[in-house]
Amino acid sequence: MLIAIIGCGNMGSALAQRLSKTHQLFLYDHHIEKTEQLAQEGCGKSCQSIKEAVNHAELVILAVKPQNVTEIGKLIGKELKKEQILISLLSGIRIENLKELFAHTQTIRMMPNLALIYGEGVIGMCSDENMSPENKDILTKTFELLGKIHWLPEDKINALTSLTGSGPAFFLTMVEAMVDAGIAMGFTASHAQQLTYQMVQGSLTLLEKTSKHPGELKWQITSPQGTTIAGLKTLEEFAVRAGIMNTFLSAYIRANELSVH
Repeated sequence: MLIAIIGCGNMGSALAQRLSKTHQLFLYDHHIEKTEQLAQEGCGKSCQSIKEAVNHAELVILAVKPQNVTEIGKLIGKELKKEQILISLLSGIRIENLKELFAHTQTIRMMPNLALIYGEGVIGMCSDENMSPENKDILTKTFELLGKIHWLPEDKINALTSLTGSGPAFFLTMVEAMVDAGIAMGFTASHAQQLTYQMVQGSLTLLEKTSKHPGELKWQITSPQGTTIAGLKTLEEFAVRAGIMNTFLSAYIRANELSVH
């Protein structure tokens, strides 16, 4: 498929690196050195202008900053054709607002996370009312190499953004704290990282392979008056679970505040 990516920052570049494996890409960013570098890596063609990029494309992916969407609309809103599909990664910009700027094309919102670069992303998608089941199937097949596709109603997009978009940053902070704990117990930083990463990976494998509730697996690990229950008691004393929940909910509240209605 012919795909234009407008904006080649962290997410746009990650998309280019992954999608270029099976699709022909046309890349545009106002910092042309970004697209030239991606082109040198075999991730698509670097385009001199935004119109050059979109004129070739069946799909146009907007990966710019939300505050730049009006400017982009003025540049290409009338250029897009009815048969093209616009895919917006812009947090907080609703489909109804996109339709005001890009009135002649079908519109999709897509919320991926950065793990897509290894094919392990969570990819949330919602469509306008004109999207046919056939086109949904095409888009699912196009993007499934990024990770798992979840079609959602638009009112769930902010929740998905908070849980799976911001979530990795919160999780990585917890992992960092575990590594620091290992260093405090006498391991080198490198050894603490190795041990922690394997522990996390093994824990996720347990969840996936057993399909058991996390609490059930936790109880299997926890013996009476042992080390694990001592640690779990401290977790509760510090209200870590409540802190984690409130962290995600703070991200969700902020996502709602940023949404354009």
